Amino acid sequence: MFKVKKPIFGSNYYPEAWDRSEVDKDLDLMVELGLNCVRIAEFAWATMEPEDGVFDFSLFREVVDKCLIRGISVIMGTPTACPPRWLAKKHPEIFAVGMDGTRQTIGGRRDICQNSEVYLKYCDRIVEAMAKEFGRDENVIGWQIDNEIEPERGNLGAMGCLCDDCVKKFRGYMKKQYDGDIDALNREWGTNIFSMKYGSFEDFDRPAPHVWAHPSYNKWWMKFQNDTQLDFIKRQHDIIAKYSSAPIGHDSMPIFILDYDRLSRDMDIMQFNHYNDVRNFRDAAFWYDLMRPVKNRPFWVTETSCCWNGSTEANGMRPKGFNNANVWLSVFMGAELVNYWLWRSHYGGHELMHGACVASCGRPFHVDAEIRKLSDELAATSDIITGTKPVTSGIALHCSNSALETFRFQRMAQGFDYHRDLKQYFYDPLADIQLRPDVITPSRSVDEYQVVFTPFMPDLTENGLITRMLEWTKNGGTWVVGPMSDNRNRSGSKFTDRALGSLEEIAGVRQEFYLPKGETYPIKFNCGSDGNSLSVFYEAYSVTDKAETIAKFSDGEYIKGYSAITSTPCGKGKIVILGFVPDPATLREFTKFLAAEKGVKPVAAAGKNIVAVIREGEGKRAFAALEIAHEGGSVTLPLSGVNAFDGKAYSAGETVVLPPYGKLLVVETAEINSLKPRKQINV
Repeated sequence: MFKVKKPIFGSNYYPEAWDRSEVDKDLDLMVELGLNCVRIAEFAWATMEPEDGVFDFSLFREVVDKCLIRGISVIMGTPTACPPRWLAKKHPEIFAVGMDGTRQTIGGRRDICQNSEVYLKYCDRIVEAMAKEFGRDENVIGWQIDNEIEPERGNLGAMGCLCDDCVKKFRGYMKKQYDGDIDALNREWGTNIFSMKYGSFEDFDRPAPHVWAHPSYNKWWMKFQNDTQLDFIKRQHDIIAKYSSAPIGHDSMPIFILDYDRLSRDMDIMQFNHYNDVRNFRDAAFWYDLMRPVKNRPFWVTETSCCWNGSTEANGMRPKGFNNANVWLSVFMGAELVNYWLWRSHYGGHELMHGACVASCGRPFHVDAEIRKLSDELAATSDIITGTKPVTSGIALHCSNSALETFRFQRMAQGFDYHRDLKQYFYDPLADIQLRPDVITPSRSVDEYQVVFTPFMPDLTENGLITRMLEWTKNGGTWVVGPMSDNRNRSGSKFTDRALGSLEEIAGVRQEFYLPKGETYPIKFNCGSDGNSLSVFYEAYSVTDKAETIAKFSDGEYIKGYSAITSTPCGKGKIVILGFVPDPATLREFTKFLAAEKGVKPVAAAGKNIVAVIREGEGKRAFAALEIAHEGGSVTLPLSGVNAFDGKAYSAGETVVLPPYGKLLVVETAEINSLKPRKQINV
C-alpha cells in the first residue's frame, strides 16, 4: 500500500522535454533532495495524443510507475492549456479572438476559446482518456485541471475572448439572467442614458475598447467570461471524478479575476500558485488567509519559486534563507503541499530564464542544500503539522469577486485598486498586531467568527450575503460594513430611491454626502479620543433613533459634525457602519476595542514582521512564528512547550528573539508550565 508522505514537498516535472534515459536520474536526485511529489503532464497533450485519436501514455505510465517504486506521489495535470499542433491546424477556429479582432494562434498558453464546442469535444476526450489510464494509480494523489485559468487571458486583453461563439453564448446567458425581460435589464442598467437602450438580447455585441463602454455591460461580460472558465473547469472535474477518487483542483493565482466562491464549490481542494518574493511576503500571507478558509481544509501550493523568477529574462533573485521561509510560511498558514516550479530548467521555449531546482544540464542549482534542509525539517515535524491546522483569530474580512468586477469598470475613487486596497487598508493593519483576519468569500459561513469586516462591497445581495449576515448579527456578531459598501445593485448601478441599499433602513442611517479622495479628515470618538482617516473615500451620515454615533468627522468643509461611524443594535449583536478608511493606528485601536468586547485577543505579542499562528487538532496544540521581512524580531510566547526544530523548552510569557527569516514551532507540553520563565531567548 502506497503511503503519502506529509507534508507533501515536491516539484513540477516535464519528462517530455528530456530523453527518456533522464527519468531515472531525475527521480533519483529528487529522492536524494528529499522531495516526495511531482506534478506532471499539464502541457504534454502532443506527447499523449500525437495524432488525432491516437493515445500514447507510455512515457507518463513509466514516470508514474517509477515514482511509485521510489515513494513519490504524483499530481496529474490535464493538458488543455496547450492544444497540439495537429489540432490547431485542423481547427484554427478554436483559438480565441482578442480586443483588436486578431485570432490567436498556436504558441502561447490558454489562447483557446472555452466556448468553442469543437475544442470542448477534444478536451473531453483527452481528459477522459487520462482519467481512465491513471485514475486508479495509488500514488496519483490528486489532479490539476488545466493551468492558471483567468478570464482576462493575458494575450487577449482585459475582456478575454471576443469571438462569435462567445458573443452568441453571451446573448443567451443574459437572456437567462433576466428571464427574457429586456426591459428589466434596461431599467437596471439605466440604458436610456446616452441612448444605449437595448431592443432585444440579440443587440448585444462584443465589448468595445473605448473608455465609455457601459460599466454594467462590462461587468456582466466579465461575469460571463468567469462563468465560462469555471464551467470549463467543472466539466473536466466531473469527467475525472468518474474514474478517480483523488482530490481534484485547479492551480489558480489569486491575482487573477476568478470567482473563488464558485471555484471552491466546484473543486475538492484549493490549489494556489504564487511567486512572491522578499518584498511582498505579506501579500502571500493575505492570499493564504483566503485559500485556507475558502474550503476550510489544507490547501496546495502547486507552484512557487525556489530561487528566482523569469521568462525571457531572469528576475527576482531570492536571498539566502528565503526558500526556507517561503515554504514554512505556506505550511504554518495551512498548506499541506508545496511544489516548486520547476524541477529542471527548460532548455528551449520562452521560459528559459526561470529558476529551478536543477539546471537544464541536470546539475543541481545552488539551492540544493536549502531543499535538503527543508525536506529534513518537514519530515521531522510531520506529525505536528499534519495533526493540526491554523485556528481562526475570530475576525474575518470579506473579499468578493463581484466587487472586484464592479470596481474594475467603476473605481468610484481615483486610483482605487480593490485587492491592493483591501489588503493594505484592512488586512495589513490587523495582521500587524496579530489579529490577522481570515479573508473569506461572500458565500462562506461566518459562524466561527465574532467580528466581520465588509468594506468595499458595493452589492450586499451577492450570495444572499446581507440576509445571512443579519441572522449572524442577531445571534451576537459584530458586523462592520463600509466604506463604499451597499451602494450598487448587482449590475453596478446606483439605487434611485436611496443612497444605500437595505442598510439605510436596517441600520438607521442616512448618507448625506460622499466625497472622493482629497483632504485627510480627523475623527473624534464619543469617548473623547481622536482618530485619523486616509484620503480614499468619505461617507457622511445622519442617524435615526435606531443608531448611535460612535465617531464624528471633526473637520471637513462639507462633512464636519456628521457621523463617521455608527452602531446599531441587531438582536444580540450590532451593525457598525464605517464611513471612511481609517489610518492604520485608528483601525487597529478600533478593532482591538470591538474584539475585546467579544473576547477576541491577538495570537501573540509580536512585531508586524512576524507571522504568528496557533495550530490545533488531534489533541495537539502548537504555536508557530516566522519572521518574514529579513530583519529579525521578537515574539512573546502564548503557550509553554518544546520547539519542534531543536528540542528547546519554553514557557508561556517568554520573549524569543528571531533572526532574519527565523522560525519557531512550539508544541504545547503541559509539564513545562511549571518551568520558571526566562526573560529572553535567542534562536
